[in-house]
Amino acid sequence: MNPTSRAILQTVVTTDTSLTLGERDFVQRLIAGETLAPASAPSATDERLLVTQKRAAELLSVNRVTIWRMTRDCVLHPVEILPGMWRYPFNEIVRLTQRGAAAAASPPRECPGAKIASAA
Repeated sequence: MNPTSRAILQTVVTTDTSLTLGERDFVQRLIAGETLAPASAPSATDERLLVTQKRAAELLSVNRVTIWRMTRDCVLHPVEILPGMWRYPFNEIVRLTQRGAAAAASPPRECPGAKIASAA
């Protein structure tokens, strides 16, 4: 990495307050020239991670209305954080991206998200 790129990344790490701890660590390792390890299986923190409907739609490359329909059809199982505030388990989104429609064929679960109000 050239010195200019290294300086820019260092500035970003020290001034950008929106970076998460993991992102900061990644950029620091990148600046230090450490090679990246291959992607591993989801960690315990990934299993607890929840994402918004918008982020779930981005990860699956679908419209937010499709996420709502998948919730209604019990393909996705959101968690209600506060009344009316729903989040989707990250590991469930990853499973859908890896297995596609086969993930929908998993054993049926109770579908508490079916009560979510329409996104339209």
